Formats: sequence, structure tokens, C-alpha cells
Amino acid sequence: MSTVEEQGSDLASLATEFAKATKEVKEMGAEILRQKNNGEDTSKELKAKVDEALEKQGALGQQVKELEQVIAQGLKDMGRGEDVTLGAALDKFFEDNPESKQLLATPRQGKSIHIPMSRKALLGSSTTGEALNYPGQQLPMVQPAVRRLVVRDLLMPGRTDKPVVFYPRETGYTGGPDIVAEGALKPEFNVEIENVTATVPTIAHWTDISLQMLDDVPYIRSYIEGRMLYLLKLKEEEQFLNGSGAAGNMLGLYTAATPYAQPAGVEVTNEQAIDRLRLMLLQVELADAFATGMVLNPVSWANIELLKDSQLGYLFTNPQTTTTGRLWGRDVVSTKSMAAGNALVGDFRTHAQVLDRQDANVSISFENKDNFVKNLATIRVEERTIVVIYRPEAFVKGSLVITTP
Repeated sequence: MSTVEEQGSDLASLATEFAKATKEVKEMGAEILRQKNNGEDTSKELKAKVDEALEKQGALGQQVKELEQVIAQGLKDMGRGEDVTLGAALDKFFEDNPESKQLLATPRQGKSIHIPMSRKALLGSSTTGEALNYPGQQLPMVQPAVRRLVVRDLLMPGRTDKPVVFYPRETGYTGGPDIVAEGALKPEFNVEIENVTATVPTIAHWTDISLQMLDDVPYIRSYIEGRMLYLLKLKEEEQFLNGSGAAGNMLGLYTAATPYAQPAGVEVTNEQAIDRLRLMLLQVELADAFATGMVLNPVSWANIELLKDSQLGYLFTNPQTTTTGRLWGRDVVSTKSMAAGNALVGDFRTHAQVLDRQDANVSISFENKDNFVKNLATIRVEERTIVVIYRPEAFVKGSLVITTP
């Protein structure tokens, strides 16, 4: 059996364990709800078991994700995957289109160059760090020890070929399955569905650049990677989180999320930001979802990582480690797109999805304003994408600033 096949077998076993752990968490959540409905206090033993089960579930989920990436890399090494970076894509484009390369050297009035790119090519080789990696892909390059996660990394990927998308949004449900005696009526399940229509927005920007700077392809590559594409992805992240849903903006995850409310039956003394995040995880669990990640402002995340015990040892991190941020077994995205003091926790992998209509693409034109008389060219980078939210209850937003009564 090949190494990749063995890893596939291991992945199947891990997926089975993850499913069992998820079932265990849901059963405990149901028990907590039952006790709450009966006016009973949740025991410390049950709370401890829930914490242990959540840790196990989060760890298994991370192992599944990491093994999927290893297998993807293995398939690529065997020749079953595509090996594309921005530089390779640009080089191949100009190799296949020598007239375009000639046009860079000797621009002519009325001519422009359009360079289509796969998302994998454009997101796979940023000179500013690996903030632009496409989720689930292992890139054919040396990875840095620490890679900044972005909101896109948390979300389920997808595509659309329509300018307008129609999708269902669950706003609540009643009823559900139960034990049924012989001859008795079966219980009814009623789910409230809202049919949503959303226009896929365009995110774009452009800049003028001198023809002297366009003499060599490596410069185009470095400028697009280092500045234009990076800024495009920052705007994408801001929209994914905070889009208003009006005036052409997409509806962001934080905008649509359910406000935090302390779950009943939980007792917290001397509440800290770390406690609030744990309670937000619980609120997601009690909504019959599994929180797969959390989004924090960099200041909030730094304050958590700086927490120390009485011996001045760090509680949640080690300055010498080289892993990405994780808390309560969940991935942490630290981004300035999240307002200071706020946080978002949710089931990003199941109840929300990114739909890409047009991958980021580059166009170079010599006909814009007074380019001809100034010996300038215009570079434009744009994409069309949207985040859709299937179940707002699966996302919880709130403040980490704890106020004492």
C-alpha cells in the first residue's frame, strides 16, 4: 500500500473518531438543555466532561484538516495535482502569448492585456507572508513557521457562475424526532426557511505605473503579489466580517451573527475574556452546531496570549512555538477587520460558505485617462465573490470587555 493510501486509511479512521466525538458533545448538550428545562443545576462533573469532550473534538478536527492537507500534497507529488504559482502562471501566459510580452516592451495605442488567473495561482505565493493561501491547499514552496490564518481559511469553499445567488437561510425550527409508541402519531419537524437573494459584488482596484517599470515581468509579479493582491484580500476579509448587506455590500458574518447571551445554568466567577469566549462556544453548541473557529481583534488575542500564571509562565502559548493560534481547540483568526474588544465564534465550515464567481484577475491597459501622453499603463486587479450564511444561530458575536455590576 502506498503512503498516500495509508494516509487515506488513517483519515477515514480519524473522521470516524471525529464523528463519535461530535455525537458525544451533542448528547451532553442535550442533557444540559434537559436539566435547564427541568430547573435543575448542571453538575460540575458534567461541565468538566463537556469541556473535555470539546477539547477532544477540536483536536480531532484539527488532525483531520492537517492530514487532508498532507494527502493533497502527496497527490500533487505523484503528479495528480496542479503545481501553479502566480509567477509560474505569469511566465506561462507570456510564453504562450509572445505578442503580449512584446506589447509590454512597445505599448501601442488602443491595446491592452488581460491575464486570467486561477485563484490558486494568485493566492499561493504572496511576498507579504502566507496570508493569502487558498484554504485546504499545500503550496509547492517553503512554508513559513507561522502562517496567519484569515477568515477565508475558516469557511467552506464554493463557486457560482451567476451574478445573483439564491440560497436558503434557516431562521429557527420547532419539533423534531422523538420516541414513538406503536400506532401513535409521529412528531412533526418545522424549520423556518428564509429564501435569500444576493448580488455577487465586485472587489477591485487599479493603479497607474510607468512603462519603464513594465520592461520586465518579474516586476509585475512582485508588485501584484506584494501590494495589489494583498490589499484586495484585506478588503475581502473586511466584507466577509462586516459587510452591511446594503448598497452593494455583501452581508458579513459579524453583521448577521446572533448576539451573545450567557447560557442558562452556567456559573462564572471573576469572568475574563477567555471565559466569555468559552461561553460563546457553549452558546453555539446549544444551538446544535459545532464551533470551528473564532475571530478576534489582534489586541484581544495579544492580551489572551500574554496571560500568565503565578510563576509568570504563559497560560495559553509558548513564545518558542511555531504553530498558528488556537484556543479551546479552535483555530483563531486575528485580524484588524474585527473591531477592538469584539469577537465572533461560529460553525464556519458548515453554516457559511464562500462562493467565488470570478477568481482574482489582472488587466493591463495603455488607454486610461492620459496614459498615452504620460507613458503610463494602468494595472487593475479584481475579483467577484460573496459569503453566504445559511444559519445565523450558528454564529455568536459579542464583546470581550467584561463589566462588573
